[in-house]
Amino acid sequence: MTSKALRNTAPQPGFALELARSTAQCLFEAAWNGFVETRHAPGELDDDDVLVNLPDDMTRPAQRRSWQAPQTPMAKSMTQAEIAAAIQDGCDPWAQGAQGRVRCEGDPPASLIVTALATARLVESEADLQALFEPGRVTHFICPVGPVMWGLEQILPNVLVHWKRHLSFQDMAAPHSIVEDDDPIARRNRRRKRSMLDTRVERSLAQNASVLLITTGEMPLSDALTAVVTRTFAWPGLTPDIVIETLRLTHSATGELAEAEIRNRLPDRDVLKTFSTGQIDAACGAPTTLSVVDRLAEIARRLTPPAPDLTLGAVHGLGDVRKSLDRMLKDLNAWRNGELAWSEVTSSAVFHGPPGTGKTTLAKAFAGSAGIPIIATSYADCQKHGHQGDMLAALNRAFADAKEAAPAVLFIDELDGFSQRDSAHQHSSYMRGVVNGLLEQINRANDVSGLVLLGATNDLDTVDTAVIRSGRFDLKLHVPYPDKRGLEAILAAKLGTTPSKRLDLASLADRLLGQSGAVAEAIVRDASGRARADRTPVQQEHLDSAADQIAPELDKETLRRAAIHEAGHVLVMMELGWPLPNRVCLTSQGGQVEHRPVGMLTPKTAQERLQVLLAGRAAEIAVYGSPSSGAGMGAQSDLAQATTLALSIERHWGFGDSGLLWDGLSAGDTWRAPADVRARAEDHMRKAEAGALKLIRAKQSTLMRLAKQLLRVREMSGQDIEVIVKSHPDSEQSSAPAVDAIDLRATRRNG
Repeated sequence: MTSKALRNTAPQPGFALELARSTAQCLFEAAWNGFVETRHAPGELDDDDVLVNLPDDMTRPAQRRSWQAPQTPMAKSMTQAEIAAAIQDGCDPWAQGAQGRVRCEGDPPASLIVTALATARLVESEADLQALFEPGRVTHFICPVGPVMWGLEQILPNVLVHWKRHLSFQDMAAPHSIVEDDDPIARRNRRRKRSMLDTRVERSLAQNASVLLITTGEMPLSDALTAVVTRTFAWPGLTPDIVIETLRLTHSATGELAEAEIRNRLPDRDVLKTFSTGQIDAACGAPTTLSVVDRLAEIARRLTPPAPDLTLGAVHGLGDVRKSLDRMLKDLNAWRNGELAWSEVTSSAVFHGPPGTGKTTLAKAFAGSAGIPIIATSYADCQKHGHQGDMLAALNRAFADAKEAAPAVLFIDELDGFSQRDSAHQHSSYMRGVVNGLLEQINRANDVSGLVLLGATNDLDTVDTAVIRSGRFDLKLHVPYPDKRGLEAILAAKLGTTPSKRLDLASLADRLLGQSGAVAEAIVRDASGRARADRTPVQQEHLDSAADQIAPELDKETLRRAAIHEAGHVLVMMELGWPLPNRVCLTSQGGQVEHRPVGMLTPKTAQERLQVLLAGRAAEIAVYGSPSSGAGMGAQSDLAQATTLALSIERHWGFGDSGLLWDGLSAGDTWRAPADVRARAEDHMRKAEAGALKLIRAKQSTLMRLAKQLLRVREMSGQDIEVIVKSHPDSEQSSAPAVDAIDLRATRRNG
């Protein structure tokens, strides 16, 4: 139960329980046809002609209810062994009496009884009851949309009349009940609807009345109305206590139950609260208390999405990401054990990194480790439903499903589809509405205890900043390609313990650096297929052949040039006093340097950043006399990033001679820029390359040592780089080894 109240008295459990029971019992004073009350009970009809035409079961004398004349439980005359045997057979001897139980025509359905018991949770003490009727008080009851709200509308008159009988002062008027459903058709006019709701409440308050305001969770109140609400209460859903009290009224002739056995058989509390009225009525159609509970459990099994079998323990090469997820798991478990408030739990994270690094797998593994279901959606999943309204409806359904399944993981893939709203493009107005819809859903999800929100994107910079800010996605976890150790672990896990012990996985991991875990797994699958064709266990040649086909290795000369290129980046970073990279490695595509995040830049540091970006190209010029195409291959290449940076110096940050006017030019817009701007950007890049070349030529022996070591081990951390530099103080330029001295024979795997 979620309750926010202005009261000074503590709950009174005895008072609350008795009021809840009598509230549900009062429904039996009327006759019901499903959710609809037939305003005249059979006993009130006086027309003999009408009575003649009524069925026999509606003209029988009224049955005495279990709370009016309880029968003696059969269990009273049974031994403990007999009681246990009866329970084993599905009978509840505590609920059964000698005369049996007769269900009467016109009894309220079980779902209405549940609604009455849940509504009675509004009143936990005599002070709560008094406050509900006190003029000027506005009590806000947040209720699920659909049958629950319809049933509540039906029983509310009976409930309020009954509650009034329990007041100390009988002359108090009943609250004005205002029920406001947020139907999908009216959502377009939500602002007008809120205004009308405000007017209705204001009129009631002007009549010196109290107000019981019932809305759905999808219907936010205006600020003006929120200010006068004195208490907010959220629908608790079906709970074990409500099940017990419902069965006491519907399935017990004695007023007693085999309560311990019933509670033991009930589904998890988090699943119970998601039951619909139809599911409750279907379960309560069973003949005995225990068969009702067994039906509830069966429905719960069908309702609950299974938790993934995959766990974090089976995912390798995670690095620091695993530590963050382990902390999230620890907090989640502490909350589930009642040791931590949900507001203290880190419950959201976005995974970002290149394609194929296992971001989706990570989300599934987290859910599997937590033992909770995962509800997954993506930009494409929602967008395929059609126009903007249909897309937002699909997004809303995903969030609603996750909310009902909580504790659960909601995973949103392709977050980069929800791009910047302020970007100037053809569909910017469409995207603005879509992103606003996502923000609204995330804000609501933050209020759902047990709902973990995970997202994934290949490019964090393209996602609208409001989507990924802290409070919506607290953690930003970079998921890089796995390192050598991670690749070895992935290969070993896929091969199994026994085969992996006799294979050289280290050399295979060397050549797979820069590849995703998915590529490593594909190589093992292919190698296993080759082994099956040869009718032998997997051999090294099977793995090597599979790797040659799926991830062919670079030739020796290209690999040597790549080592010099990457060493150039590292050397210039060191010479400029920049932090060493997290990692530098050679890959089957060439090489890569994992830089530490770059914060705010100044004119000086922007120029230094340009030198670092162009240092790989400068190193090739220093050693070979000319550069290769490696610095300009793709939108994320060194030259592309340097171009964007040089244009930003001129047109974003006001660091150049183009003035202070801002525009959004990047590398892809280069040839749309004015000629003078292009010339200034080109000048920045030329000077940066010349500066990097000067630094490299002054320390060329260090460059060659770094390149040689990189060729040997294929992967180095910042700490490894520091050790190399300190163990070999730089010498004169003439002592620099020639390029031919960097021999691949020193590497683990001979080309």
